[in-house]
Amino acid sequence: MVATLTRLFGARHVGLAEDVVQETLLKAMHEWPFRGVPEQPAAWLYRVARNLAIDRLRREARGLELLKENAALLRSEWTLSSTVGELMSGPAIADDQLRMMFACCHPLLPPEQQVALVLKTLCGFSVPEIARAFMTNEELINKRLYRAREAFRELGRLEVPQGDALTARLDAVLSAIYLLFNEGYHSVSHAAFIREDLIVEALHLCQALLDHPVTQRPEVRALFALMCFHAARTGSRSDAEGTILLLKEQDRSKWDRALIALGNAHLDGSAEGERFTGYHVEAAIAAAHANALSYAATPWAYIVTLYDRLLHFKPTPLVRINRAIAVSNARGAEEALRELSAVDELHDLNLYHAARGDLLHELGRHAEAREAYRIALSLTRSPAEERVVRRKLEALG
Repeated sequence: MVATLTRLFGARHVGLAEDVVQETLLKAMHEWPFRGVPEQPAAWLYRVARNLAIDRLRREARGLELLKENAALLRSEWTLSSTVGELMSGPAIADDQLRMMFACCHPLLPPEQQVALVLKTLCGFSVPEIARAFMTNEELINKRLYRAREAFRELGRLEVPQGDALTARLDAVLSAIYLLFNEGYHSVSHAAFIREDLIVEALHLCQALLDHPVTQRPEVRALFALMCFHAARTGSRSDAEGTILLLKEQDRSKWDRALIALGNAHLDGSAEGERFTGYHVEAAIAAAHANALSYAATPWAYIVTLYDRLLHFKPTPLVRINRAIAVSNARGAEEALRELSAVDELHDLNLYHAARGDLLHELGRHAEAREAYRIALSLTRSPAEERVVRRKLEALG
């Protein structure tokens, strides 16, 4: 809805679009408990948003200004209702979000501002969620969002790029889709750590890119393959109580083989062309896990070499932790512990201490493992993560 309304009001009035959406959701919260949830909730929301938008345009002074600004789009007050209705029809809405993602990824903005704006305005992320996605603080994210919105007020209307100009903005759009999927795959902001709605939305947006002849590129296919491999395991990643099940604990018979086959096809297709990206490497790692018959049969030595390549693209703490886990399976816990402990930047992450506890436990150093798990417990970011660490502590006695 924000994407559609911003196209209607213009980029400088993105705040007005957000206000209309907030008012629409508040109306739903007030009416649905008494009248019941409509048979088609999304259609109800869009209808109310459309009517509120028309009211704003007709009755407020700012609405009259918008009518003048957007004369080419709105034409006149007499055609206002039909024009807004056309903009908010099903076919128009279908790709509005993707269209706006490209519009928000304006080359005049730094990449981190582009992605933050997309996540906040078009993907519904809160500031704390964006801060966690970027592994930074909320104050910095608020500054990025403020600067991005100020820049768009100066730019006026958001112009959606055409043709080859799309590819210049593709990297930022892929980054936003990647972070959207990650929040769905392992959410630290909600009680349910898997948010299937975000997973489906990320797959839908990536598929829309693959359907466009200009953006049907190898890196897009690699990202789509990566998401397919991870999404295939969704049904096995928690038990009946909602507790996270680690990879070695998952029932592989529950993995979606059709999604894995789709991921394999797109990973093969991503080899065409000259561009090789971090998405290719991550997809190859996910494929090695998804196609292994068991945890023990996983090609760990091969996965370590893939993580070595991934570090060239993403020298991040999470990649280093995951590489250490692969090293422990390929070469032993002792070597993995040495490599993990040598990286100072990891020490304030709960995943680092949890992984270190696992390695110490495997080496029989139980007192040190307990201490590592206790530190991890103090740094957990969600109830789901907390339950996993508590389970490990209980296993030690």
